[in-house]
Amino acid sequence: MNTTIPDQILRAPVTLADFSGMVQELGPFMGVFFVAFFVAIILTPTMKHLAIKNGIVDWPDLKRKNHAMPVAYLGGVAIFIGWVCGVFSSYVVTPEMSISPDGSDRLLLQSFPISILIGAGVITLTGLFDDVYGIRARVKIGGQLFAAAALTWDRIGIDLTETLFNLVGLSPSSTVVYFTATFLVAIFVLGACNAVNLIDGLDGLSSGVVAISMIGFLLIALLVSQNPDATVAALDNPKRIVLCLAAIGAILGFLPYNFNPASIFMGDAGSLLLGFLAVTAILLFGDAGGWSLKLVTASLIVFAVPMTDTSLAIIRRKMRGQPIFSPDNQHLHHLLRRSGLSVKKSVFVMYGAAIVFAVIGVAMIGLDLQWRYTLAIFFVIYGFIMVTAFKYGAYCIAQDKLLQSQSEPDIPDAAPINRPMPTHSGPNGDSAMELSPPIDPASRN
Repeated sequence: MNTTIPDQILRAPVTLADFSGMVQELGPFMGVFFVAFFVAIILTPTMKHLAIKNGIVDWPDLKRKNHAMPVAYLGGVAIFIGWVCGVFSSYVVTPEMSISPDGSDRLLLQSFPISILIGAGVITLTGLFDDVYGIRARVKIGGQLFAAAALTWDRIGIDLTETLFNLVGLSPSSTVVYFTATFLVAIFVLGACNAVNLIDGLDGLSSGVVAISMIGFLLIALLVSQNPDATVAALDNPKRIVLCLAAIGAILGFLPYNFNPASIFMGDAGSLLLGFLAVTAILLFGDAGGWSLKLVTASLIVFAVPMTDTSLAIIRRKMRGQPIFSPDNQHLHHLLRRSGLSVKKSVFVMYGAAIVFAVIGVAMIGLDLQWRYTLAIFFVIYGFIMVTAFKYGAYCIAQDKLLQSQSEPDIPDAAPINRPMPTHSGPNGDSAMELSPPIDPASRN
């Protein structure tokens, strides 16, 4: 497989004709967006009523969950149903057509990959069971791995793995490629699902950030379709367009209810689903022949906000000797709130960061930005956010310790006592620390 990035992608910035072509290509698929949007915006109140009726709500703990009243879950179910309806409408609204690989004018009918629908369904059910009943982390990981396996079963991610092997001069057997691809796709899925999960800590944050990322993926797909030399890269564009449009429509239908003050949360069912859809869109760019590496790199940059927060959490916890999966209040949105910003302003700052990264990723494809310059811009911004967040987080911890030490009473040395851990009585007279359930980092991080 040829892994050389075509010269055309490096010297053909976007023109007005390209924008016109992008609009024309997008037009027939807009029904997918409208179906997903209207289904989600109509269904979300129903899910809210169902959640409240059955006690499926998120209770505040006055620590990391600072909403004043219990808030309904099941918003993720509304997103999923809206997305699925949008995808199914693509079979009715417009045929999914693309130019055949031989370059002729013959059109090929393409159906949306069933593996993506299966994976999304399993991911949503996994999150839903956690929202309703609470399940162990290994069960949640198992559901995500099953979804990842469904993708490789349909060869999603395999072509990208072949490209990576060829890049380093290796030509392994198809069996080695398949199992390596399965491992890489599993890492991608686990990383993206949990990255979106971790930023789901403020009203409207994770859903809005993923919507911005999906818009970036959609623009990249449309830009690829305008290059006459990108026949192979554009072949799967109907799949990418349908996936992104359905996701954008479903999220925007849910977001008005989830924006501050939120009346419903999407829970694990929603955060895991959005992470899965985002990473699937990224992996679909890996089936673009010689364009794969640059398209995947650009889409990863578009998705940089969840990745930045996750990498910051891993580095922070490792440096402080904490378990990687231990919850804390040092995520980017927590630090923005500690700086004095309101919930809405903190969310808008995160939206702004997502837009900046999306612009960089899209510009890498559409405005003749070469690898070295794009990556330089990205890593400067990424490094600045990482260092600033880590530094301010350390300052907040030091400040908390100082305030705690000042609030503790002095005890004379002559009368040492063994002080128990400070607790307060729970509803049954027991220690509240013993009664407090473990904090679920998936819902309100």
